[in-house]
Amino acid sequence: MSSTVTRVFRGDRLESVHRAHVVVLEEGRLAGAEGDPDAVVYPRSALKPLQALPLFVSGDPARLGLDDNQCAILCASHSGDAGHVDCVRTIQRAAGVLESALECGPHQPFDTEEAQRLIAVGESPLPIHNNCSGKHTGFLISCARHDAPHSGYLDPEHPVQLEVCDLLGRLTDIASTDLEPGIDGCGAPNWPLPLSKLAALFRDLANPERLPAELRDGAGRIFEAVNAAPHFLAGHDRFDTALLRATPGAFLGKCGAEGVFALGVRASAKRPAFGIAIKVEDGAKRCYEHFLPHLLADIGLLDRTEPTLAPFFDGRIRNTQGRVIGHLESIWDPAFADNATGKGDGL
Repeated sequence: MSSTVTRVFRGDRLESVHRAHVVVLEEGRLAGAEGDPDAVVYPRSALKPLQALPLFVSGDPARLGLDDNQCAILCASHSGDAGHVDCVRTIQRAAGVLESALECGPHQPFDTEEAQRLIAVGESPLPIHNNCSGKHTGFLISCARHDAPHSGYLDPEHPVQLEVCDLLGRLTDIASTDLEPGIDGCGAPNWPLPLSKLAALFRDLANPERLPAELRDGAGRIFEAVNAAPHFLAGHDRFDTALLRATPGAFLGKCGAEGVFALGVRASAKRPAFGIAIKVEDGAKRCYEHFLPHLLADIGLLDRTEPTLAPFFDGRIRNTQGRVIGHLESIWDPAFADNATGKGDGL
């Protein structure tokens, strides 16, 4: 199959090309695919809602009285702004989890204002600034449910990680013994999955009635929280946040490092349930950030007037002077979108 391609022009001259594998599932059928729909990929941070699902199924977030912001950040790749850091610390206090127990390691906040503040006061970033600190706090909360130690909670054989692995195996029909994890940037196990399975997982997270009965309330709470508090899923000027703000109550979208994005679309009277998963071969997120809004518009899920997505629909490239010096152009087989809107015969 052909691949979705995003081409980068400087002036009128082609400078770079990004190729992506893309799969679109509509209800129970493969509605469109570019590249290899069964390419096995590391979901990276796109896995976070699945990693958080056992916690939500347990009822611990409700027991702790967590609000939408706090529930959303448990699934987040947050930017580490002051509000994000305070949100994670509030969860830790409610759960009796020590910040010092975080094993995710530090990195500079994605949020420019907070990064500059740390530099100005001569402070180094802490693990709480790590974009994964919400997920790790969720892991630490889950340790109590398993009567397991906080130390070593990232070991693939730790009960918290085995619970995630077992859930993935159950929902994908892949034997958990066949799921061999790599180690993510934050130290957590990350299980490779076929792209089509990742799309199906997000389709069903966004439409919990498709899940086993005991998982539905937990998945529904995740969907509700990230749509109510999209800033706490990512942050200012971030694609995930812009996408959810553009379509309140319609999408569950999550980025992953190295050019991964997964999207679930909630069914309504006007649209079926969709699951979409993307892997950009060279890991460049600017590829999916440009072509995915246009693809969603072609499918009929966006109308290109959503203000929060305007910077992503706009393919113009500006330099530091503000001059337009190039543009992005995404192309795919037109039959791809036709199939996904039901105008074609499917694949």
